[in-house]
Amino acid sequence: MTHRPFTLISAVCLAGLAVFLGVLHGALTSAAGPARALVGDGHGPGYQSADGWWLGAYHFDDGALGFCLNPGKVAPVGLQYSYADPAGMGWWTPEQSAMFAYFARTWAGSSDRLTAAAGQLATWMYAGMSEPDAREHAARAGADSDRVYAGAVEMLAEARSRASTGVRAAVVVELAETGAGRLRVELTVDRIAGPELLPSGAHPVSVSLTGATLDGGGSTGTIRSGTDVAIRPTGSEASVAVSATAKTGELPYGNRITVALPTTDAQAVLIAEPSTANAQAEAHATGPSPLPFQPQVGTRTSLAEAHPGAEIADHLTVSVAEGDGLLPTWGVRSGDDGFAAVTAVVESTLHGPFADPIARSPAPPPGSPTVCTVETVIDGVGEYTTPTCTLPADGYYVWTERIDPGRTDPDAGGARVHPWTSEFGIATEITRAQTPTVPVPEIEPALTQTRLADTGADALLPAVWGSGTGVAGVLLLIAGRLRTRGARRARGRRAALEGAVIDPEMVDRPGRAPHVSGRRNVRPRRARSTWVGP
Repeated sequence: MTHRPFTLISAVCLAGLAVFLGVLHGALTSAAGPARALVGDGHGPGYQSADGWWLGAYHFDDGALGFCLNPGKVAPVGLQYSYADPAGMGWWTPEQSAMFAYFARTWAGSSDRLTAAAGQLATWMYAGMSEPDAREHAARAGADSDRVYAGAVEMLAEARSRASTGVRAAVVVELAETGAGRLRVELTVDRIAGPELLPSGAHPVSVSLTGATLDGGGSTGTIRSGTDVAIRPTGSEASVAVSATAKTGELPYGNRITVALPTTDAQAVLIAEPSTANAQAEAHATGPSPLPFQPQVGTRTSLAEAHPGAEIADHLTVSVAEGDGLLPTWGVRSGDDGFAAVTAVVESTLHGPFADPIARSPAPPPGSPTVCTVETVIDGVGEYTTPTCTLPADGYYVWTERIDPGRTDPDAGGARVHPWTSEFGIATEITRAQTPTVPVPEIEPALTQTRLADTGADALLPAVWGSGTGVAGVLLLIAGRLRTRGARRARGRRAALEGAVIDPEMVDRPGRAPHVSGRRNVRPRRARSTWVGP
């Protein structure tokens, strides 16, 4: 039996819907060309009244089910139809489209006849059917009429709170200070009643990573929305960049609908589509590499030989060791102006003095003496020089170094610095301190006594030595006395030459120059004698 006109539906709603469907049909058939043909081949789940009126879904020859949009026109059974997408035509608002889409994907495809009948009634009620008319149409369900009507009211309330215009994805990529970072994809449904963040695990999401891998390996995979997944950056530079793209499949949200349009003046049908929306998003993150790094220090003392009182330092050559799981370069940290090098503190200890040469060992001997400990702040590979230490006495000294990650704040990269300690007794770290010695000339005892007596130092020597004057002081005193005596002797020789006598025997000797007697042939007068000149 054909449907009778529905005079109880709002005239405005019915007229608007009819105009929309007419314009939509003409636009689609002229602009898009002929669509795939299908036939309304009967009823789906629902109720048929005793007098032949139908309340429920309609069925098409491709298996689709749907709800009638404009009752009062000819039923779809036996008529030719084609599918159309009404989006962009401007006859329904996004919110109205969201409501119709919710009816279609939630209840139009049901196999339960009470659900199908209530869904059809709820669709008409949203289109403007009054409560009395809705109850009259619910009577087609016979004994189930009250349940159908109650179900339609509940469906209408649910659609108003759950219908949505779309779904959005948001990707979170976070890089950790150490170890694995995290990836998370959040889905938010834009419901007409307000946005809703979906609970954890609501839907599967396909993800693709650049610059990182999922914790289980591989750069692509499927994760559940709203859950954290570990990721590990793959870069070997001090800073890393990671990108993530996420995309869902078709989800049961949004306001996209499909309408089956008749080729004649008959009812249009809202087709059931269980999933009509998808979402995708991407995110990027840059940060310090979470890999730890191993600093190491090559060292050389500033002086291999020195004397007590000298100041020495240690020259440091800082590098980074390579190895599995280690960053092959110096680490960086995030700062206000970008990235800055992680700082570390080298503690340098000068051990000594030791009386014997120092032997190499893994650690200093227990209880061994130390001179000082100094600190040097380093911020990368390169050359550094420690503050100085003063050698207190003769002996052997050696430097050792250590790096304690605890001296650097964990948030400033200290958690990624590996500790380092040098061995004890490295040859390039050893300094020998010796007091300078003054050489003492060897002097015969008799001659020494004579010269000391001549200089007068024989009387001063015991007094000077007893006063605590060192060997060097005594020698300087003696040298001064000897120099004074030498000067007096030189003046005496000049005076003797002035009164010298020429040897007559040497004057006329052929081949020989006259010999002037000096010290050997002429004896100068003493003060008590009378001296006769030539």
